[in-house]
Amino acid sequence: MPRPTIVPAFAVSLALVISGCSESESPTLPEAPESSQTTAELTPAAVALTALSPKQEHQKQVAIAAKDAMFEKLSGTLMSAIEANGPAQAIDVCKAAAPAIGEQVKREFGVDIGRTSFKLRNSTNGGPAWATSFVAAKTEEPAFVELPDDAFGVLLPIMLKQKCTLCHGDRETLQEDVRAALDLHYPNDAATGFKEGDLRGWFWVEVPADAAVNDEASAASE
Repeated sequence: MPRPTIVPAFAVSLALVISGCSESESPTLPEAPESSQTTAELTPAAVALTALSPKQEHQKQVAIAAKDAMFEKLSGTLMSAIEANGPAQAIDVCKAAAPAIGEQVKREFGVDIGRTSFKLRNSTNGGPAWATSFVAAKTEEPAFVELPDDAFGVLLPIMLKQKCTLCHGDRETLQEDVRAALDLHYPNDAATGFKEGDLRGWFWVEVPADAAVNDEASAASE
């Protein structure tokens, strides 16, 4: 079966050190994610690319703008919950709010978007099939894949910030109420043991060929 066509990461002039606090997950036993079903799981075009085409550059802008919007909404919700009631409450809030935020961003930008990791908290965050090899390799660089029907796959790394260790640090050092919340909502949680600066996971975005990008989205990707 042909492998996805990967555009070199150096084609992107983008700083992608973003917080892992926005990860909201539910139970899973294995650390390796299972692929979720998406329309982009068809065999990708086996055409080697050495640089982004104008259309792919446009799709990249849409993907980054969608990622930024999802990150801002999720992290804002989480930080508000932490400031108001502490990190344990943020686990409850994120579990309830993250799916709705994801759907809102999908509708707003006309893309499919989600998060995945090699250490999941939510088994439904396995990500699309084209991202599997990057997840297994724990790539810390942005990845770009040509998909069927001129769609474009974008994988953007999430690097853990210090504040995110409140819920994703070594389990033994987590506050007691945080451990209790994880045991309640995610008894098979694998998403602890991280340190500041670690690769936490990725945002993945699938952008269709006819995706539109507005001025605000273009500015967000620059």
